Amino acid sequence: MKYKAFSAITAAVMLCAAVTAQAPQRSIHAADSYDVEVMVDLNSYRKPISPYIYGVNSQFRTEEYLYPATAMSARQGGNRFTGYNWEENFSNAGRDYQHYSDAYLVDYDKEQLAIPGSPALGFAEEAAAKNVPYKITTIQMAGYVAADGNGAVTDTEAAPSARWKEVRARKGSAFSLTPDKTDDYVYMDEYVNYLVQNLGDASTKTGYQAYNLDNEPALWWRTHPYLHPAQPTCEEIVAKSTEYAAAIKDVDPRAEIFGLALYGISAYCNFGDAPDWAAHSDEYDWFVSYYLDEMRKAEEEHGRRLIDVIDLHYYSEAKGECRVTECRDTTHTACIEARLQAPRTLFDHNYVEKSWVGDNLQQYLPILYNVNKSIDKYYPGTKIGMTEYNFGGGNHISGAIAQADALGVYASQGVYVANIWQLNEIEYQLSAINLYTNYDGKGSAFGDTLVSAETSDAVKATAYASINGSDTSKLNMVLTNKSLTETQNSQIHINGDARYTSAKVYGITGDSSEIKLLETVDSIKDNQFTLSLPALSVVQIELHAENSLLMGDVNTDGSVDDADVRLLGDYLLAKKGTKISAANADMTQDGVINAFDLAMLKKQFLVWRTPPVTEDVVGFWETKAGQWKLKNGLGGKTVRCTFSAEAGKNLKLAFGYWDPTVKNEETGKMGIWVHNDTTQLGTHTFDETGRLILDIEIPESAMSVEIMIYNYMTTDESGKVIQLDKGEVSLEKVVFK
Repeated sequence: MKYKAFSAITAAVMLCAAVTAQAPQRSIHAADSYDVEVMVDLNSYRKPISPYIYGVNSQFRTEEYLYPATAMSARQGGNRFTGYNWEENFSNAGRDYQHYSDAYLVDYDKEQLAIPGSPALGFAEEAAAKNVPYKITTIQMAGYVAADGNGAVTDTEAAPSARWKEVRARKGSAFSLTPDKTDDYVYMDEYVNYLVQNLGDASTKTGYQAYNLDNEPALWWRTHPYLHPAQPTCEEIVAKSTEYAAAIKDVDPRAEIFGLALYGISAYCNFGDAPDWAAHSDEYDWFVSYYLDEMRKAEEEHGRRLIDVIDLHYYSEAKGECRVTECRDTTHTACIEARLQAPRTLFDHNYVEKSWVGDNLQQYLPILYNVNKSIDKYYPGTKIGMTEYNFGGGNHISGAIAQADALGVYASQGVYVANIWQLNEIEYQLSAINLYTNYDGKGSAFGDTLVSAETSDAVKATAYASINGSDTSKLNMVLTNKSLTETQNSQIHINGDARYTSAKVYGITGDSSEIKLLETVDSIKDNQFTLSLPALSVVQIELHAENSLLMGDVNTDGSVDDADVRLLGDYLLAKKGTKISAANADMTQDGVINAFDLAMLKKQFLVWRTPPVTEDVVGFWETKAGQWKLKNGLGGKTVRCTFSAEAGKNLKLAFGYWDPTVKNEETGKMGIWVHNDTTQLGTHTFDETGRLILDIEIPESAMSVEIMIYNYMTTDESGKVIQLDKGEVSLEKVVFK
């Protein structure tokens, strides 16, 4: 059967038919439920998803290294690996445990202790056996590693001393597979060579695909003060990154290098208030930009890229009654609600979490948006890694929802690798990973290409959708219900050529962390149907199209790409021997293959590959007083505000701000609220489209800027001014001019 290309979504909604449920379903319009629209558009921009965002870290001192999840990437790292001596398998705990040097990483096993690099060998072999395609291990770079397993190191034994061996990037002589344990040095290029010779290089299943340049270097002087007592500088980490990355790539050119492994947003901003940051802060907005620019210069100098991935660790600082990553009390509803919204700090301009980050670092939010902006400006092509992260709630359904949401955010924001780090319980979070990678227990997974999906209420419900390549015969959707008390009635609409006829709904609920088949939908009409999701749940919806044509797949290879465009062009030019699928090539569905079909194929292909244009957005939110507060970090800049209301009506505006640089004469303290003649914005008229665009120059020292409406008004025929309801005025968007 043929279907009209680019058909519009019809208005009717078909309720789920022949539904099999694990639990009784509530009434669609019950008092404790809410409705939400879910829109999926297969004809808009499509974005590749890195499979490596579904990653885990290594467990220590267990029979198995990896967390029990179907993972696509695995990392071996953490504080213990900063002081790890690969030749003898000793490591130092630093402040985590009495500065202990011991054989912890091999579980005090004498046989393993005698095998150089035993933890890295075992980790890689287990990951390969579990078909994990991307493996990362850690290279030591702080300067010294443990020389023995003799217990606590005292302050009088700080490096350099007999308790430590010096780390060097290069050996400078022939490598050995039986390293010299009698000298005072440990060489990183020799370590990489040892791993390559025993496991294979980065191109092999058993070898390591990537290397972390140590762990959280901005904290070396705090976590490992006896091996790196001085606070690291910006210039030190750039120099070491350059030296060690070059040494690794000389041994394994195919390996990717992860630079920084920053511990959190304070390190993103100024490398943990590094001593030399002030010398660079006038030129760069944050440390991330500085490091990217320095690594770009390093590539120019060395003639090859040295840092492939900028690695950012992220443990949410959001708070309810307590910090969400620390809260294990499932009765703390404020913590649960904060956790459910916490991933928004990564991407949502109009969200400010309750935390010291939300209070003090708004200019760096949302985080991934600003990281991508720095990459585009200073070192295009650099990938983003998040080799440690956690949003808490591993013992609660909210942890699964936040984890699933975070994975969707990583996909949409172009994160390359992400590896959850276990804090406490983790079962719900690992289940959320499996919801993407193995939701039916038989290997079924979320697709590799992200397509447009959104909901009408992003606070209560988020949605992510995918296909495999350009094949729309199977569509996957992850949908969340973040309401603590309400059933979600999801009205799902799909725009695209494929016609979906059935769906299976797998999900995680508060009953257990187990993924269950919650519902089956045997009949879907006009690509629309309704689902009911219980309060606090996350689901994976697997939809199948019946007798679906892959429109545009002219050569029938299962994908739509440049080859199809070229082949259709050759066919229209009547090139000899050109064979096509007429059904797939008839983009206009008129029974004739002609230039209109080629034009439509090119246009659709261009839409799929062209990212939507994004403006440099400024976050804002409405206050209880009906005013609009802008995010901090706007001092000295000009913002363009777009308001909407009824055409021809008038709006009188002003703004105010907090100036912390001026002394308050009444209190004697620094800081005053400024709202005077200099902050008046005048009266303006909405144009014929109901829009009003206004530029505001923000003073250099301004913080907590608020836009205020004085009057929303019109004039009658007699010239009398009539006041209108200010609530009819909306602030649509704010961007940097």
